Amino acid sequence: MIVMTTTRRFPGWDIIDGAGGGYIAIRTVLVPENSGLSNVRCGATLPELYKRLEQESRQEGPSLARKLSGAA
Repeated sequence: MIVMTTTRRFPGWDIIDGAGGGYIAIRTVLVPENSGLSNVRCGATLPELYKRLEQESRQEGPSLARKLSGAA
């Protein structure tokens, strides 16, 4: 069973259960291939996935993070 959720902690990402276990985060608005950012991040546990999403957020920078989350 696939569970999809969006967390307030990581706006702009949908998180689903992985088919073989673990969790997958998928961007709701994809970034260009050459941006240096990821459109998909995975983790064996939610804390591991959240850590990876935090790293991704730091790479985005504040202005890009606002743009991707739909904020003005």
